[in-house]
Amino acid sequence: MRKIIGLILFFGSWLVYAVLVFIAVDSEWSIAEKLGIGAALYTISWATMIIGSILLGPEFIGRIKIMIRPKNKK
Repeated sequence: MRKIIGLILFFGSWLVYAVLVFIAVDSEWSIAEKLGIGAALYTISWATMIIGSILLGPEFIGRIKIMIRPKNKK
């Protein structure tokens, strides 16, 4: 159960960026409102990714590091 919640939080954190694009193009809000909402969503995104990473454990983080490591480095 812990890993399922971790996966949902980790990958769900990327959904915030779609909302950020919507907020950026919506003309009903002022610049200050867009900035405030965008900053809050960005913070929520990072917080959910970090919490999801913690719940997934070090083995998942190790796999992510292997995936993003450059291919020519060994």
